[in-house]
Amino acid sequence: MQLDNIFFLDKDTKNLPIAKKAILILSPAFYWFHKEKLDISLSQAKKIVPSIFEGIIPSGEYSYWVQKVEDEYWFFAYSDQAVLNKLSSLNIKPSQIAKIYPAQLLFYNLKNPVQIEDKVIVQEEGSVIVLPRNIFQNDTTPLDAVSLELPKRSLPLKAYGSSWLSEEFIYKAVIVLFIFILAYTVQVFVFKKDLAKLYSLENQIIATYHLPQTSFQIKNILSSLEKVQKEQLSTRKEIDYILRTPLKKNEYFIKFDLSKNILFEIMLSNAKRAQELKNYFTKGLRVKDMTLDGKKFIVKCSR
Repeated sequence: MQLDNIFFLDKDTKNLPIAKKAILILSPAFYWFHKEKLDISLSQAKKIVPSIFEGIIPSGEYSYWVQKVEDEYWFFAYSDQAVLNKLSSLNIKPSQIAKIYPAQLLFYNLKNPVQIEDKVIVQEEGSVIVLPRNIFQNDTTPLDAVSLELPKRSLPLKAYGSSWLSEEFIYKAVIVLFIFILAYTVQVFVFKKDLAKLYSLENQIIATYHLPQTSFQIKNILSSLEKVQKEQLSTRKEIDYILRTPLKKNEYFIKFDLSKNILFEIMLSNAKRAQELKNYFTKGLRVKDMTLDGKKFIVKCSR
């Protein structure tokens, strides 16, 4: 394991010379740790972890992490914001961090104390603690001489990716935004150009067919034409009904007038036929008046 990209983060850390994607070892100063043997599943352990630390840690907003190590459950409570603030104070960008591990997870099997700058990491009965170097009198081993095995799962840090935006992300976002604005501008230009063509075509049609200039006038004309068409269709239907009158031999129309209302006269074969035709005309026409003058049957209908 190459250790040139592994760094220890403590609350007293003054500088992290990160040149590429780095792995952070988180000091116990940033988290609370509790271990316990429980005969439950990992999913159940995750549900009870807040109650494990209840009354032990100061009030505040915390994240929780559970790992099963051998026959024990290891419970971690930590403040995402505290870690983020520390990294921010060191001008560490999110793109520079690959993974974060609590020191407990990496050094719980530590045989000899490990020195990292002015700190010493020691293991006491399976719990990892950090001491100042100046109060530790025993021999220590430098970090680069220690063989570390990094677990697959690392400590999750909420809002790490969203709290800071990397320069690469911002650069890509600006490019996408520029392309979107450019495409929108082109679309607006094309739309205005097509709209101008439509207005030109509309004016040309109005001039060619001598149409009114406003849509209100055009609607009035259309409404008037529709009314005339409706009246003509109704009149045609009534005329067709009249022409189908069941006339007998020696009976014929002697007058047909459509100037205002519908007026027609029929010469009957005898006066008794008037009653039969009254029933026929009343059924299919809007009859206003029917009179009999000898054998001449006169009918007036509204249109």
